Amino acid sequence: MELNEAVHGRRSIRAFLPDPVPRRIIEKIVDIARWAPSWGNTQPWEIVVADEDKAKELARAFEEEGKKGTNPRPDIQMPLEFPKIHKYRYVTLGKALFNRIGIERGDQEARVQHYLNMYKFFGAPTVVYFVIDSRLNEFYSCLDIGSIGTTLCYLAYQEGLGTIYLAPSVHFPDIVKKVLDIPEDKKIVMGIGVGIPHPEAPASLFRSEREPVENILRFA
Repeated sequence: MELNEAVHGRRSIRAFLPDPVPRRIIEKIVDIARWAPSWGNTQPWEIVVADEDKAKELARAFEEEGKKGTNPRPDIQMPLEFPKIHKYRYVTLGKALFNRIGIERGDQEARVQHYLNMYKFFGAPTVVYFVIDSRLNEFYSCLDIGSIGTTLCYLAYQEGLGTIYLAPSVHFPDIVKKVLDIPEDKKIVMGIGVGIPHPEAPASLFRSEREPVENILRFA
């Protein structure tokens, strides 16, 4: 598979089959992804994988927090506001997704179930967590996590797997640290769900739009 095919073919999967992902495949992917670029070759990433019973335990605990309406308490602050154009893209994505999976505007119950499904990682049997030392500069370290994380997504696609960046997976880092035995002096940056995409579910087939190149590129 050429890189172009992986870049164009990858999409965020929101419906997975329950089939487990063999650990040897995760090891193979990470072995290649570790060559992703990082600031000054600091390689700030530490990778902890939740699969099998651990992934299920996390999903149950997160769903319970979601049902209680618990406010997120991430280690790294998430954006609360966006400039107009970015907010427009964010809202447009949500509308298009809900339309594709059949959630009507006034169907509050279906919306709640969708958000709870996020806390269950959309059924992904494996969640790859990226962790950094709390003494590191968050800005540059998070850029580096984006570098290796996206590389991992392309490699997973090459292996016939689907992925999704899961912001809800880091809403309750204290739970993640307890279940996965991660020290308190670490920060949970991001979790990526990995698994076999459901071949028929609309949430699995949906793909978001991208801006045309003329809207984002300018030669000085």
